[in-house]
Amino acid sequence: MVKCPCCDYEGEFKLLKTWKYKWWIVYLYECPSCRAIFRYQVDPEGKRKSYIIRVSRREGAR
Repeated sequence: MVKCPCCDYEGEFKLLKTWKYKWWIVYLYECPSCRAIFRYQVDPEGKRKSYIIRVSRREGAR
C-alpha cells in the first residue's frame, strides 16, 4: 500500500503518469487529500526496495 509522504493518507491516488527508468517502473501520483505530487518507484523484479520521492510543484502550476 502506498502512503502520501506529506499527509500520510492511505487510499486511492490519482495516477498522473507512468514511465520506465532503467530497471524501475515509475508512477507519478497526486494525493486527493493534500494535493501533493510524488513519485513511487518500483523494481518489478523485486531485487531493489521500492521508494517514494516527493515532487515540488512549480510556481503557477494548477
